[in-house]
Amino acid sequence: MISHEFKPALLNRDGVRLGHVEVGPAVAQDPPLLLINGWTGDHGIFSPQLVHFAQKRRTVAVNLRGHGSSDAPDQEYTVAGFADDIAWQCAQLELLKPVVIGHSMGGRIALELCGRYPDLAAGLVMIDTIVMPSPILRKSRQVKALLDGVGGSDYLAILKANAWELGCDFDDAARRKAIYETYVLPPCLRIAQHVAYSVIRNAILDYDPMPAAKACRVPMAYIAADVPLVNMARGLDRLKEICPQLVTAKTMLAGHFNTIEVADQVNAMLDRFLDVGLRRRRG
Repeated sequence: MISHEFKPALLNRDGVRLGHVEVGPAVAQDPPLLLINGWTGDHGIFSPQLVHFAQKRRTVAVNLRGHGSSDAPDQEYTVAGFADDIAWQCAQLELLKPVVIGHSMGGRIALELCGRYPDLAAGLVMIDTIVMPSPILRKSRQVKALLDGVGGSDYLAILKANAWELGCDFDDAARRKAIYETYVLPPCLRIAQHVAYSVIRNAILDYDPMPAAKACRVPMAYIAADVPLVNMARGLDRLKEICPQLVTAKTMLAGHFNTIEVADQVNAMLDRFLDVGLRRRRG
């Protein structure tokens, strides 16, 4: 596993500090990369990718508002709001035509970013994202239990248990525990309850990905893990109907945190998309 630590820098947007990590050579290969963390996560989930791609490409990993090193003001946290933050960060950093890579909920935010700002990105990759869940899922007992738990007094226990379960048990027990404790648990323990609850409630109950998908014309890829909940709910068939440029792949015998667990597989797929997949633009 990668033990390298990255120190975030902060940009001030209207009094709110937004964090990011940047790596890569002074003269870098195009296109640059933009990495977006998921719910309750931070840039650490992309540690192997930051190390791998820093050899050739300018690579920026943001911390979503309310996550990691970013400030957590008392407000609503929406997919559209995150996309607006990231577009602003790209402008401030002069990050031109990046390939946008989002893990988990970061993939939904990446889709919104590419649809909301159609000239911003060169390509889009979603990693184990629930993209277009069925409306039935919103009314399910599982979703109600999750929202009640995250909104309740024992919310940290709910977040920790949810993250542990998503990791799945493909790896040996000691390595699974190490990945969880090193990369997943620390940002999860730091997140404020009002952030965690607002993000998940708005993303599940209020966000409609359809307009962004219809507007997104850049080359697009999806890398799946093997998590039962995500397998059931991701909605790739619906996405493919709207975005015929979508290509899909799956990591072998890995849980939700496949960017760490099987980093070599993920990095190879991303390299292939950068070398070949960027030609598959929507007509």
